[in-house]
Amino acid sequence: MVKWRMLPFLRLGGKSAAGSTNETMAPTSLEDSFDLGMPPKRFHEIPFGCKDEVANCQTLDGLFAGDGETCRWPSVELCLSTCGQCPLVETARKCQSHYHEMDDRMQGATMDWAAFFHNITSPEMQKRFPQLKGARMLSRESPWVAEFPNYLTEMEANEIIQIAKTEGYRIEDEHPTHIRDVNVTNCDSIRCMRQPFVSELYRRASQLLGYHPNNFESMEFIDYGPGQHYAWHADEYSWKYPVKDPAAVLSGPRLLTMFHYLSNVEEGGETAFAGPDPSGRTKRLFVTPKKGKVILWANMKEDWSFSEHSAVHSALPVRKGRKLAGTLWIHASGFRVPELYAGIDCNPRYFYQQQQQQQQQQ
Repeated sequence: MVKWRMLPFLRLGGKSAAGSTNETMAPTSLEDSFDLGMPPKRFHEIPFGCKDEVANCQTLDGLFAGDGETCRWPSVELCLSTCGQCPLVETARKCQSHYHEMDDRMQGATMDWAAFFHNITSPEMQKRFPQLKGARMLSRESPWVAEFPNYLTEMEANEIIQIAKTEGYRIEDEHPTHIRDVNVTNCDSIRCMRQPFVSELYRRASQLLGYHPNNFESMEFIDYGPGQHYAWHADEYSWKYPVKDPAAVLSGPRLLTMFHYLSNVEEGGETAFAGPDPSGRTKRLFVTPKKGKVILWANMKEDWSFSEHSAVHSALPVRKGRKLAGTLWIHASGFRVPELYAGIDCNPRYFYQQQQQQQQQQ
């Protein structure tokens, strides 16, 4: 069983999680969700090297929301100084986290997944927001899986497909093909991050889930052709490696996976979940791809420092047609800024290894 150990979070401008009030209440509906950016010019560029990656951010198309002041994600990453993200960069370099990055729901040891999933699939939410119409639970425990069959219109799905094609797919080479055989591309280029509908996807997900977009990884676009597949795996994996990802140390595990189906598949291509019985003797959950549908599942137990083994899943081989999709992974705290700016010395095991080496040299 994978056990997470989080570094202490520095609560700049607020009190610590150990004992008192926080600046924001946990969101309970879309209307109570986080602001999707920080007002520009709240902080000025400061000496540790935080700066805008592109010129003329004040006039950059797609950066600002309709109010002309709030920066949109993920294009915020291109204009860190203009959008007031320099304090996040500074704290990431110090192996710390800014107070507003950690959602209040994650301050305790447990996450009430029953309440969380009940809220986002409730009739009240479906009445308010048309993209949630038809939302339902596919599995109410072990694992928690929700389905949103009308989350994307056909036109919106086509737009994502075109964005992915423009980015250019590549053969995934992190795993041997008997484990993962797929074509992928990530939305981490300047061109992709500036796409208006990418910002809309982040806004929509943030409002639905109540997590700040900085907690999201860059969206991954995937293309499975005939015979391609992904074997049984867990989305929460980063703590298993001998040298752990510093961003994950600061950001916590992948709490949730949000999977967008962008095409129908003539045969095969289902998403299968192992369920509570790893032997596979009990009935497993199979989700059929349908263009515009989104499924959401929890990767962690209610004690969210432990991974949920029943959320192990696979992409079954496509037998006929193509399976196009997009994935968002959501962390407990801010991910993108630590991913870009936290160094290996933010790894708690690194300090232990350094200490051991020093003792051996004495």
